[in-house]
Amino acid sequence: MVYIAGHKTDDSDYHKNITKSLFKEIFNKEIKIQFKKKQNALFIRFSDKEIFNELSKYLPIGKKYKKLQIPPEILSRKELFFAFTRGLADTDGCIVFSKQHRIEHYYPRIEISSKSKNFLLAIFSELKKYNFYGSVSYKGKENYRLEIPGNKNLTNWLNNIGFNNPTKLKKIYAPGRI
Repeated sequence: MVYIAGHKTDDSDYHKNITKSLFKEIFNKEIKIQFKKKQNALFIRFSDKEIFNELSKYLPIGKKYKKLQIPPEILSRKELFFAFTRGLADTDGCIVFSKQHRIEHYYPRIEISSKSKNFLLAIFSELKKYNFYGSVSYKGKENYRLEIPGNKNLTNWLNNIGFNNPTKLKKIYAPGRI
């Protein structure tokens, strides 16, 4: 069983435009996005042994937090690592603009959350090779956060990694931001 979940509002455009296209392009599979009633959740669920076997080469099965790692193939090429990180940020990340002692929200922070501290540390270690700076910290309730702060990081991110999630792009390119 392949199961993908997301936020009903924040991830809707991403799954409609990106996830559906990728499944069609890579696997020639039409997928349907469904919504959970009384929850702010959407999901994609289907059975396909070939797709499941292919995805399980790169993604952990079941409770994933203790098994999360960057697949070695991804680390072999910068472009693959950047694409992997873009997908991770599109799904498990956000961009926040804080006031930093000013009136307006101007200071950018890219954040990626996970229950796996080691996974985030591995991502951060690799990002440092490409001149990113930041930190990994405890967020509470068994969650950790990779934080990539500042305009220099944001510019580096947009030039090298980017976002495919329209919700994140709208935040960045909102009037008065960039």
